[in-house]
Amino acid sequence: MPAAAADAKSESMAKKDQAADKNAASVSNQAAQTNAAPKQPAGSAVPNAPAASITPPIAADSSEGFNRKLIYKANLVMEVADYGDAQTKLRNLAALSGAFILQFTETTNDRERSGNYTIKVAAQGFASFLDGLERISPSLQRSVQGQDVTEEYVDLEARLKAKQAVEARLLAFMEKAQKTDDLVAFSNELSKVQTDIEQIKGRMRYLDQNVALSTIELRMYQKLDAKDNTKKSADPTFLERLEKATAGSWKVVAEIAQGIVIVVAALLPVLVLAGIGAVVYLAVRKRRERKLQQVRAELRREAPPAETTQERTETDKPE
Repeated sequence: MPAAAADAKSESMAKKDQAADKNAASVSNQAAQTNAAPKQPAGSAVPNAPAASITPPIAADSSEGFNRKLIYKANLVMEVADYGDAQTKLRNLAALSGAFILQFTETTNDRERSGNYTIKVAAQGFASFLDGLERISPSLQRSVQGQDVTEEYVDLEARLKAKQAVEARLLAFMEKAQKTDDLVAFSNELSKVQTDIEQIKGRMRYLDQNVALSTIELRMYQKLDAKDNTKKSADPTFLERLEKATAGSWKVVAEIAQGIVIVVAALLPVLVLAGIGAVVYLAVRKRRERKLQQVRAELRREAPPAETTQERTETDKPE
């Protein structure tokens, strides 16, 4: 955080804390004036709201001037000859150094095979981990950034102690309050103060975690098929054009054959039904022909021969 922004932020937070203290003091003064007990005069809240409770933490922190809180982050680009081997070495290095891979994405195209890693490593082993990566690929490109959050952390500690002091005073006033209105007012102020306390603690935990664990953004890649790309960029020879033409003609023939197969497959159910109908028709027709032949044979058996009929006609004629 820049110094100007940190100063502006600390001044605004101090103004908010002073406003909260004044609000809590006004509520406590009103409650003390309305109470009937003589042990709670109107000025009893003044001794409990000194500003000296903010100065001890600052003095204590200023005495520890060498205990800086720094957040480190590194952006690395690594070109490797064998991506699989380098990936195995990276995982082994992370296991040995106690680091862990928080996020990982891998892509492969015609030009390269690459992977993007987000790695978390303890701040004490940050430099040694970078050295280990450099041993994997000497052509490592690195960019290391550090952020000093000591000033923000000191400001958060001061705000936290001030809010905790206001919380303690409000709890004490709630124990001494005798009217419901006073209890409601103290409870509302207490909820606001406790919300601010939790927000401050959450921010401090976030800073502590980022200080303890440094972040490394790594891009590791391997170039692929550089010679093939140069060949494709050159003009094709006669043989290459002939091969392309032959391959194109075979491709057309294959597509036509595939189309025929698809048409046959589409018409196959219709052809099967038509074949079944033709077989049934032929069977019925043969059966009818057989019956006709049987009837004709029976008629021939029952009819007299032709010679006998002629003789009978001749004998029946008069002489």
